[in-house]
Amino acid sequence: MSWRETMGIGASSLVPSAHNSQKAQNSVVPGNCANSAHSALGDSEDEHSKLLEILATACQGLDISPIDVFNALAGEDIQAWRDGEIGETAFAAFAGLLIEQRHIQNGRRPPHFTNQAVCQHCGPIWPWFSGEVSGCPWCRNRTKGVAIPRPCSVHCGECSQFERIEHPHLGHCAKGEPEPLAGLWDSDHRYCVQFLPKPKRSQDGHMTPTRSEGER
Repeated sequence: MSWRETMGIGASSLVPSAHNSQKAQNSVVPGNCANSAHSALGDSEDEHSKLLEILATACQGLDISPIDVFNALAGEDIQAWRDGEIGETAFAAFAGLLIEQRHIQNGRRPPHFTNQAVCQHCGPIWPWFSGEVSGCPWCRNRTKGVAIPRPCSVHCGECSQFERIEHPHLGHCAKGEPEPLAGLWDSDHRYCVQFLPKPKRSQDGHMTPTRSEGER
């Protein structure tokens, strides 16, 4: 995946929900392009050294190495750099987005994700925008079973992974989250990185996500 795709120059992966008129920004999902930059540069040591110098400047003050950024570049990125289409500023922005994705992939909130929002599939989330969306930067964590940090508490009874027992208010977590011997009470407030909203059918017949206590 090239730097343009990673920086969201193209189709948006954040689709605003029908319940939210505010348009969210594009998310960024860097691909695994290791060795693409090496192939594009070939045996040109001068180009390799020059590009690493530029990346070193672009990465100053950032928690990422020039080599990490270099390995994330695609062959077309190298050509764009040769053609003067991208330079230090773009590489610095690209490096910042790689750091953001590293935080997300490790189940940690990026420092600039300071707003609260609701994703139709992930529930309450920390992003850089507010409102309700049908896709978010945390969706990849959801599909891979990686933790999603929450801005508020949730109810187990509103989670699709809550397995109710014969008791009218008790159940167990399908993800194995800590719980009392008797099980989890469905209406208790709880901070849970494994929460996934249970779809709820609205009056018009469409499926909409339930909302957590902190988002009502």
